Amino acid sequence: MNKLSHIVNIIVVLGISIELVLILFGKLSADQLLISSAVSGLVILVSVKLLKDTLIKLFGLTEEQKEVIKNEINVMDEIEAHVAWKLALQNYLDGKSKSELNLDQIMRSDQCGLGKWLNGPAQAYFGANNKGIATLNEQHSQLHTAAGFVVKKIQENDLVAAKKIMDGELRKSFHEVMHTLNVLNTVLASKK
Repeated sequence: MNKLSHIVNIIVVLGISIELVLILFGKLSADQLLISSAVSGLVILVSVKLLKDTLIKLFGLTEEQKEVIKNEINVMDEIEAHVAWKLALQNYLDGKSKSELNLDQIMRSDQCGLGKWLNGPAQAYFGANNKGIATLNEQHSQLHTAAGFVVKKIQENDLVAAKKIMDGELRKSFHEVMHTLNVLNTVLASKK
């Protein structure tokens, strides 16, 4: 499945590259462009589905396990909490927040609800070798580390560097965490 996903991704990139070259040289009519774009979109959807299926398999949960986890953590609440947390960080960077953020607390990924679950019940329940939980834990840790560097740069009055980290590493880590949480939420909601 993983090899198939890589092959599909290579085909997508190659197809889009050829399409762009043909557009640049005026060799693609509007109708051909429309058809080509539709095919590219379909291939991308298949690729995303394959990737999602692969990620879902990383969690490998039975129905009973899903119910236990749903009682331990509300994934949607954690998504909302992290969106609000990122917004508060952005407001701090923009000077719209009067409160001072605690650097030590922000850098610790085990202090928020998701971090406490990942480092407590999730580890005890899944074990350290579950690739889905290990991936989410690593992504979440990277997110908090990046946020810590943003706060550190703000406190050093280096707003250019803080913005660069916010728009770069933090944004990337945030999207990875949100994607993996959405996959986990999909797994928890799905019926086999």
